[in-house]
Amino acid sequence: MLRRLLLSLGILALPLLAHAQTLVPIISGPEDIAVGRTIVLEGSLNKATDSTVQYRWYILGKTQPISETVEAVYTPERPGTLIFRLVVTMPQPGGGKMTSEVTHAVNVYVRKITLVADATVPADKLTVHRQVAADAGVFLRVLQPSPSTSPLSDEEALAALLSEQNDALLGANVIVFWTEGIAGLQSLLRAVQGSDTLLAGIHSQTIVLITDRSLNTLARTARGPYSVLKPEQIMLTRKEAIDTLLTSASVDQFVQEINRRDIEHVSINASTAGLRPWNLLSSLVNAMLTKGVPSQTVILLLVLPVIAMILAILKQVIGITTFGLYTPSIIALSFLALGWKLGVLFLLLILFMGYATRMLMKRWRLLYIPKVAIILTVVSFTLLLLMGLSASFGITFSRETIFILLIMSTLSESFMNLKTEEGWRSAIIGVIETILASLLCVFIVQWAVFQSIVLAYPELILLTIVIDVILGRWTGLRLVEYVRFKEVFRHLQEE
Repeated sequence: MLRRLLLSLGILALPLLAHAQTLVPIISGPEDIAVGRTIVLEGSLNKATDSTVQYRWYILGKTQPISETVEAVYTPERPGTLIFRLVVTMPQPGGGKMTSEVTHAVNVYVRKITLVADATVPADKLTVHRQVAADAGVFLRVLQPSPSTSPLSDEEALAALLSEQNDALLGANVIVFWTEGIAGLQSLLRAVQGSDTLLAGIHSQTIVLITDRSLNTLARTARGPYSVLKPEQIMLTRKEAIDTLLTSASVDQFVQEINRRDIEHVSINASTAGLRPWNLLSSLVNAMLTKGVPSQTVILLLVLPVIAMILAILKQVIGITTFGLYTPSIIALSFLALGWKLGVLFLLLILFMGYATRMLMKRWRLLYIPKVAIILTVVSFTLLLLMGLSASFGITFSRETIFILLIMSTLSESFMNLKTEEGWRSAIIGVIETILASLLCVFIVQWAVFQSIVLAYPELILLTIVIDVILGRWTGLRLVEYVRFKEVFRHLQEE
């Protein structure tokens, strides 16, 4: 009698309603599996329950349950998509039962190919390849991260994606990487670290790299990752070969077909992957890559001598005025890490905040060193706010980028010194020429062919020392000086 009265007043109805609304069944298990392999699915609820809960598992199209326990075990006999339905029944305190259900799709395949594409690959092309694979009876699992704002974060995004969805790699006959350079291989190296299951599975798989770069040059760089992953083979080819791979019954048939169609390809296997120990820098770079060091980090280290050489040519031969050699080198590295548009914006904001802080402290009559410390503090807080603002727009920065930004915060001091010594005009000209010189370096070292050659043949970096020695013996006039002193040359010719 009392219970009915409480229910009529709504005192017990709200808890029961909240209880009903929070009952959500959950299915955990694989999303794809090969024909003849056993599927094990496990059911659970989003809250703790007692033993009175009843579970019933169905396959879509069948009326008889395949299991009435918390687990369902099933072995598919033919390829296709199986829809499992879990119905959960729970008795209610007031009598009656509450029922809820959820479905789970499992792709059953004879042949599985995993395609890992970076954010630059158009979605419509991936859709076309999915359709080709479906028509050929091949299960194509596509992984693609969200677009990245920084070149350095592309590889990290791929590595995070492969770590989160490593089940996509298990059971695949072929893993295809449609990425920039060897970023896909590097991300795979980082994803398999600490996972013996993944690494053991890769030993029986073929890895295909899709690229528009020089195959032989890229193959030289891919030998390092091969020595760790040790797949059946790593094949480098063009994007025209993707559909042929999807429609071929085996890797051997795929190789025969692309040979028949004259599609360029290079294969790396146990007989061709030996590293040459007499190439010291090549061995060092390959060792770094195989230990999981990001290829973009290695590129930053290798291109720094090239950037310094380019700046030396600009200053010694052409005669531009920059904030020394160290400053534009750091700016060029920051542009590489951030992207040049965002890098220019950050640089201008750093210079503006440094100048504004110095103007505000002008009346304080502080000594020089403490004044610079305050300027750097304000600039650091400015960078912190900018990074927080960028994060709200989905722009994140790697550790390398943050380190470069902190170094770039010291540039406001160089600008202030030049403005004090030579005035506004010289300071602004110095900033403009420094930015232009840095952008020129960025556009050169970002060239995909250049990066491939640097990774494959790092010994070529030693040539920068030879060029720097030649520049050190330069005794002629700079090109700017021919324009600057043209009146003097004209008078000398008249005399």
